[in-house]
Amino acid sequence: MRRLVILLILALPAFAQGIPLTTAAREGLVELLVAPGGAYQSYALYAKALAILGPAEPYRHFLDGERAKVEAVKKALAAYGVSFPKRNPYLGTIALPKDKEALARMALAQEVKSVYLERRLARVFADYDDLSRLVRTLEAADQLQAKLLRMAIAQGGALGPDVVRGMARDLRGQEVCVFAFGAGLCR
Repeated sequence: MRRLVILLILALPAFAQGIPLTTAAREGLVELLVAPGGAYQSYALYAKALAILGPAEPYRHFLDGERAKVEAVKKALAAYGVSFPKRNPYLGTIALPKDKEALARMALAQEVKSVYLERRLARVFADYDDLSRLVRTLEAADQLQAKLLRMAIAQGGALGPDVVRGMARDLRGQEVCVFAFGAGLCR
């Protein structure tokens, strides 16, 4: 029982440790989910990409990574008691080109937007260790996705499955792997 109590105390967010969220941090958390470049928009982009291309790489596993990002951000929002839209407003609204290379360029622009958002929010979350760690990890995953998208552009818009699997194999055990490719590839 004592061990369980200690584990629960260690798992509590900064809010429960007496550091309330500033207005900027509260708004930043919601932005991380719903703003352009946020987790909802990225998820919707990759869902649409798969609808257009089928199970092409790297999009197939990027969708799993985006799902992990959405869940992590929602968990942080809930832990701090911040309300947020439960429904992804971007689903079904994103128009993508059918050309693989043009689609990869559009996805790269999305990842660059995501990195910019996360870097800006890192300053906002500076006083919250858990949120700082989260945005640094999300930024690293988005940079990894951008790197793979650049490779995909160079190869006409898609990658072979071995490229993505190899990258995931190199990152196994790291949280960044889950946020880039989803849990399935990162076990």
